[in-house]
Amino acid sequence: MPRFKVIAHRRVHKFIRTLRNEKLKHAIIEALEKLEDYPLSLREMDVERIKGLKKTFRVRVGQHRIIFHVDKNEKIIYVTHLDTRKKIYRK
Repeated sequence: MPRFKVIAHRRVHKFIRTLRNEKLKHAIIEALEKLEDYPLSLREMDVERIKGLKKTFRVRVGQHRIIFHVDKNEKIIYVTHLDTRKKIYRK
């Protein structure tokens, strides 16, 4: 099965760089790498569709959420947001 290309917004890269918890940083990077195996990775990860938005999902990594949009035609996953659960749903 062809792999998807994961493209993360610069605010996602910045958030990862500013994390001090190395274990959490590693878990988030691992989750982003698993997204390349979409849709197979959905079985292993806590992924849910975001209500009201087409082709937009969230991945739970501890108290943090990764929001991404899937373009199946181009085989690209756009990671748009990454933040704590408390802050992510305000955006």
